[in-house]
Amino acid sequence: MLSRWGIEFEDINVRLDAEARAELERRNIPWVPATLRGERHVHGWNPAALAELVGVPYDDTPALVPAELVERLDTVLYHTQHLVKGLSSAALALNHPGRDRDLADLVFHIYRVGRSFPDCLDQGQFPHAWLEATPSAEDRNGLSLFRTGEETRQHLTQWFSKSSSEVYEQPANTYYGEQRAFELLERTTWHAGQHLRQIHDLLEQDGQLQPGSLPMELFESLPMPEAIW
Repeated sequence: MLSRWGIEFEDINVRLDAEARAELERRNIPWVPATLRGERHVHGWNPAALAELVGVPYDDTPALVPAELVERLDTVLYHTQHLVKGLSSAALALNHPGRDRDLADLVFHIYRVGRSFPDCLDQGQFPHAWLEATPSAEDRNGLSLFRTGEETRQHLTQWFSKSSSEVYEQPANTYYGEQRAFELLERTTWHAGQHLRQIHDLLEQDGQLQPGSLPMELFESLPMPEAIW
């Protein structure tokens, strides 16, 4: 969002920067995302607080209703699983320079991001460890990852079909703080979508997909980052 607002910032990979990790610890910030400005900071997905931190106006009126977000999330998962189904081992090992997830990890991560919303509300917590999960050696192939995607989509479809509209006003206790369930659903949707953009980018750079093959209407009215990586 900082890029959209024209705010210059330094993007730091805390996995590779011990000093940055120590600074998070000093501030009692358990993990990223976090935005630091002087001695002030915003932890997690909190656009209103981030806007206040950098001094820009922000309209927090949601652009999409829950049903639209649920549909978008399912479409992102659908595109992910059908992209991965026929990929070779070499394609699944593609990795963006400076990033520690290869394409197989990114696919699995998208599925875990999707499940994090109902799991958080069912279990009353969203530990960061959920997002660190990776596929087993036996599941690092296109067909297994496709099946995991199908299981994930079926689980979400059943969960959302049994949920009332009041669920989106519940508090969601995440590793970066408490927020409304609706806000977590919005974050879940664009978070998964951002990684789908990265998968397309890896496959386009490898010549396996034509540039522009990802339908950009998937991301309309979502607070997506401008940068892919």
